Amino acid sequence: MRKRTYQYGDQSLQATFAGIIRDKDWEKKFDQHRVFLKWTELVDQQTAKCARPLKIVNDVLWVEVDNSAWVQQLQFQKLELLDALNDHLRVSYFTDIKFTVGETTRIEKPGENTGPRMKPPSGEEIAKFEKQIEFIEDEEIRKAMTRLWYVSQAVRRD
Repeated sequence: MRKRTYQYGDQSLQATFAGIIRDKDWEKKFDQHRVFLKWTELVDQQTAKCARPLKIVNDVLWVEVDNSAWVQQLQFQKLELLDALNDHLRVSYFTDIKFTVGETTRIEKPGENTGPRMKPPSGEEIAKFEKQIEFIEDEEIRKAMTRLWYVSQAVRRD
């Protein structure tokens, strides 16, 4: 089956998507945001219970912690933590980590996870999205778009 190439003006849609991904730096952003999904695997268990990634601004990871004692503790471990996180990244890096105390006191209930929640899209939703982008000939672009879409659908912060 021959794939169709859609034209938008003088550019193919494939080239348009490739340009958007490149111009918007989505591959780099997706790479950095994987930290939200892998946080508990990338840090020790005690840190994972008391701290969680909050946001990323200009290659700086902001981490929300439960109290000021944890801010101080993590400040001492900052370079090690930064190295561990950057070793996990493929096409990007963090230039710094900033710690902030959460606005509310968090009391963790048994079985409660206070970090981002992941509710993966169904197989049907994934297949539907892959069908929508199957015309893109470049497999790397298709995979990058699928990963970006998947994370945008799966990660929810309660």
